[in-house]
Amino acid sequence: MGLGTYLVRRLITFLPSVIGALLITYLIAYVIPTDPVRAWVGEKLMDPSTLEKLKKDYKFDAPWYEQFAFLVEKLLTGSLIDPVRGTPVVLQVAQRFPITVELAIFGMFFTVLIGIPLGIIAAAKKDSFIDFFVRIFALLGSSIPAFVLYYFLILVFYVYIRASLLAGVPTLSPGCVATLENIRNTIPILGYLIWAVGQVPLFGGIICLDFSVVANTVSRMWLPGLALGLLSGGFIARIVRNSLLDALASETILFAKARGLTSNRIWRHALKNAFAPIVTILGLDFAGLLTGAIIAETVFNIPGMGLYMYQGITRLNFPIIIAGTFMFSIIYIVMNFLVDLIYALIDPRVRY
Repeated sequence: MGLGTYLVRRLITFLPSVIGALLITYLIAYVIPTDPVRAWVGEKLMDPSTLEKLKKDYKFDAPWYEQFAFLVEKLLTGSLIDPVRGTPVVLQVAQRFPITVELAIFGMFFTVLIGIPLGIIAAAKKDSFIDFFVRIFALLGSSIPAFVLYYFLILVFYVYIRASLLAGVPTLSPGCVATLENIRNTIPILGYLIWAVGQVPLFGGIICLDFSVVANTVSRMWLPGLALGLLSGGFIARIVRNSLLDALASETILFAKARGLTSNRIWRHALKNAFAPIVTILGLDFAGLLTGAIIAETVFNIPGMGLYMYQGITRLNFPIIIAGTFMFSIIYIVMNFLVDLIYALIDPRVRY
């Protein structure tokens, strides 16, 4: 099967996957025995006539399939309104997703920085004290409750050491926003891509050479990024260790040793063979961070997609739930697709 045929097959399965995820999520929320409209506004904050109008506006007086079709149609046309905030859901997502992207970048940076070197060292020092330490670290990272680690890091680095900020999220200056819009309007296609990347304050500050935004972003995001990296880094270290040991024990590496290849070349071949499963884990981990680390964003008060979805779920806010599920489904599908393509670059034996 060629790459073109593979792309067509993946595109064919794209839409059913998204619709299926939306439908399952909607039905789970739908069967919860409560009145969603009252969950939005509270029991005593709205008169009955306004309550009935809201139910009619959002089709809660219609069968479930009409409700679902209404929400999906409004979402795809960009006219789905958040009933709690009174603003389009698309606008809320556009404001919050760049913040989640920043958190995902910092989280992935620390995950790779911690996990991959520790995994390589553990494989090189198999059954030593270092290997034992890495395995214990991986076990702790997989078992410790996330909120416990987050509050401990806040206590150490914010309360005692004062090495991090917890209040506010840096935003671009009006001048930088105008510069990015000018780039979008004057340069075809590439300009729009630069503008889209610039919506992430970290990248926007670099594009506009506004390094105060970059510095403020780093001072605000490094601690939650480290927290995410500590949780994921141990698991990645274990995957790297096991995958590398399997590669070193393979017939290919044994043949390379028999041919008299140097240790550096043997390790280079082993690392290349070992990284296929690691790419999968890192890709899915990054997709998970892009969909919003709900606990991290809640504890560190980061107004990203994770916190937005948490607020929507706790109030049975169907527009937020549908919009978030739609976006998360696309992110996971795209990341899986990119991981599959990277496989072909890492391992020449992979063909589509």
